[in-house]
Amino acid sequence: MKLIKYEEEEICPLCERERNTELLSQQQSEKIRQAHASKAYLAFSKQSILTDENLYSASFGNYEAKQHEEIANNEKAVKAYQRYKGGEVFNTWLTGMPGVGKSPLAMSILRNLNETGEKDKCCLFISVDEMLRKIRGTFDNRESIYTENYFVDLLSVADHLVLDDLGAETGATGTGKQASDFTLRVLYAIANARQNKPTIITSNLSKGELVKMYDAKLVSRLMKDTYLIKFEETSDKRIKNIEF
Repeated sequence: MKLIKYEEEEICPLCERERNTELLSQQQSEKIRQAHASKAYLAFSKQSILTDENLYSASFGNYEAKQHEEIANNEKAVKAYQRYKGGEVFNTWLTGMPGVGKSPLAMSILRNLNETGEKDKCCLFISVDEMLRKIRGTFDNRESIYTENYFVDLLSVADHLVLDDLGAETGATGTGKQASDFTLRVLYAIANARQNKPTIITSNLSKGELVKMYDAKLVSRLMKDTYLIKFEETSDKRIKNIEF
């Protein structure tokens, strides 16, 4: 191979071609990475399933914390976010009566994770009841994308997932109803796929009530490496100023 002169400098055509090929390869890889990161980042706003769109505005900064328990639980939620940001894998459970702020805190953790670092993590907030309703809707609507496989696949690959209001899908709290085989099948598939991924769960039910509703095996999977944020004294924020 003969050297050629280019701008008074001798270069090797073969070496130059290899450098250009490597540069193009790196540029293409970066484009692919950016596209993947963008798709993962946008999943939060495009593929989450919420029953209350106002939850998107929830943050640690605007969380109303006046009572000691509220302040302590807000700090626990911040700690959970910091641990997730550091790469730890565990499940966070937020439990207590309705209206005490479990979902806003779960959303606050998730929103911060979605904005962390290179914004390349898939973060999803899923209302369990609404997800199951959408799946049942496909039984009579073959055109709907919200099939059982769609949700199982989507929730299985999410880097960070919130399962909101677990147990509400069976009806009013305290009814003692058991989950259907359909519900168990969907939740088992998701729980099994997320054994090594962090999941944040909110529920109005106690561990005993969840075991009766589902079964001990499923609850055990969902409670693997649990970080508990429990509301026992906080009153319902949604009705605090309403009198009859």
